[in-house]
Amino acid sequence: MSDAVSTERGKHLAFALGSGNFAIDVARVEVVLEMQPITRVPRSKSFLRGVTNHRGSVIPIVDLKMRFGMGASEISPATSIIVLQLGYGGEMFTVGLLADGVREVVDLSDAGIEKAPSIGGRIDESVIEGIAKDDSGGFVIIIDIDEAFKDAGIHGSGTVPGVMAG
Repeated sequence: MSDAVSTERGKHLAFALGSGNFAIDVARVEVVLEMQPITRVPRSKSFLRGVTNHRGSVIPIVDLKMRFGMGASEISPATSIIVLQLGYGGEMFTVGLLADGVREVVDLSDAGIEKAPSIGGRIDESVIEGIAKDDSGGFVIIIDIDEAFKDAGIHGSGTVPGVMAG
């Protein structure tokens, strides 16, 4: 069996975290917002930057760079919030992800997506659906967003999901 992942992936939203290029399934994305005020929540997990108002609802804003051990995101004019649906325990929750910049919607179905290389535990391959080459010859890491937050405590608790440290 080949190491290639199915090429029937479809459309993905490409975005930047630091110098890296990442992508998530566009079907999970509700909207991309320009940066807006974020209110820090006391005693929240370190990767939870706070909460913001989205269409009258309070949503948690997650710093994906911190979640991946890449340091904290620096807020700049290019910073965006990707609002998406995150699955946990059979339920879906609205979450905002900080991105250093949102690139475009890309069709990765013909890009030759491959499985993440196994490099002896240095990275958690379970959060990576695959890796594809982009038009510039660089790589796009396709994230399994549900897996990335599986053990993060982003779930319903009767309050704002994932806010309290556990």
